Amino acid sequence: HAPGLQPFQCQPAYRAMGNSAAVSDEGVPDFVPLPCEDTKRWRAVCNLDQESEVSCLAHLGKLMAEYLGRPPCLNGLHAALEGQQGMGQEPFFKKVLPSVIKRTKALEHLRNALPGGKLPVLRQGCPGRLNIPRELGASLLANMFLCTFEVRSHESMNSISFLSLLSGRAVQEVAKLQMFLHFFERVADAALLGNICIERVALSLPEDAWRQSEQPLLPLACAPPRIGFETAPELAHADFANMFIGGGVLSGGCVQEEIRFAICPELTLSMLVCPCMLANEAIQIFGAEQFSAYSGYAFSLRFNGDHVDKSDRSSDGSVLSAVLAMDALDLRGGDDSLCSQLKSDNIFRELNKALAAFTPVSEESLRNHPTVATGNWGCGAFGGCVPLKALLQWVSASQCGRQIRYFPFDADIGPELEALSELVVARGGTVGQLVATLRDLHHEASQEGEPLSTACRPGPHRPPLLDLRRERLPPSQLLPRVAAQFAKND
Repeated sequence: HAPGLQPFQCQPAYRAMGNSAAVSDEGVPDFVPLPCEDTKRWRAVCNLDQESEVSCLAHLGKLMAEYLGRPPCLNGLHAALEGQQGMGQEPFFKKVLPSVIKRTKALEHLRNALPGGKLPVLRQGCPGRLNIPRELGASLLANMFLCTFEVRSHESMNSISFLSLLSGRAVQEVAKLQMFLHFFERVADAALLGNICIERVALSLPEDAWRQSEQPLLPLACAPPRIGFETAPELAHADFANMFIGGGVLSGGCVQEEIRFAICPELTLSMLVCPCMLANEAIQIFGAEQFSAYSGYAFSLRFNGDHVDKSDRSSDGSVLSAVLAMDALDLRGGDDSLCSQLKSDNIFRELNKALAAFTPVSEESLRNHPTVATGNWGCGAFGGCVPLKALLQWVSASQCGRQIRYFPFDADIGPELEALSELVVARGGTVGQLVATLRDLHHEASQEGEPLSTACRPGPHRPPLLDLRRERLPPSQLLPRVAAQFAKND
């Protein structure tokens, strides 16, 4: 490193450790500042391949310092190249990096595919759609990878800097970086056809509309245990998102959302343009391709080589994939009892959030993806009650005319949930009836004062739905009580 300069280290820009109150996007510009709009900075970026072929990490760091102001720490990149499943330095410097630099510099002309050459921000409270040609998307991703964007300071926007991944040596961080490197390797000699479509959806129904809804509850199917959404590319996939879209994919996160964004790097384009989600908002992303396979989860996450995405393509080459991002209530540090989760404010917040995520943005969207793959939304660290969240998602999907395929993973509710669905559908149960049933059960649960704070949480030392206390309505009894109510109404 240059004398007197300390290399950039992992920046604690990851705001996604929890969902608190949304931060207003007031003060965020209407368009994303692009690196090529800053003449001095862009001149330094264009020098990345002007002097001579970049042949080592030290040389790359020196060139990046010209626009960063100081050399970046590239320890994580070294670990990703040389570690298990790493491509090695020679293929990186001979093939991948030259392609990344070429795509980076192509931003100057590829941005003309956007109206006025500007990349608009999808602002809070303003439903909107952005189509990004995939070639432009790859250029934007290359600029993110080489950290050519100015560091963001507004609290409503997630970080888009790769500095953390490039520096971090934790095995799960290295695995994510290997997935991004694999993306750039795959697209090095490929023309990317089609578009990435990012849709910000703002939608909610008043409580009376939910209670009075006569929409029929649609059949619900369950996948086998410990099966992931990736086994069903034909379905729309729920993203158990952070309010800051993408969560910590670039800076410390390694669970459902972060893994999905790493194996499908084009999803991270949403982080460029989407301020954090409000309570009635969701973000739907179409056209992102899966490039990597993975194994493990959280700290055991590993890059597991190439993946060939078998999703159908549209006539223009766009991948017919759909990722529906919705952030759940974060119950940590508060009352996570079932009684509390059944309160009207909590119930209708989650119903409207899932409704915004599941509602088709067009007839074509519904035709392409009539069924949503989802699972234990907000039921890990956030403390949500598994059977309750399953019911709420079923209600929201039915309200907007979509069916659910539920992936319970390690929660033992699949057979019981399917049996309840068969019973309710056979009896012509409606959205309003199930909402009313949950309201009645809340009244019953609230008669017992003691909270059952840990009863809802699955964990390595606690089976899902374990009834730890003698409660009037323990979580393990929620589905049977709903079934009994609908059976009584027969």
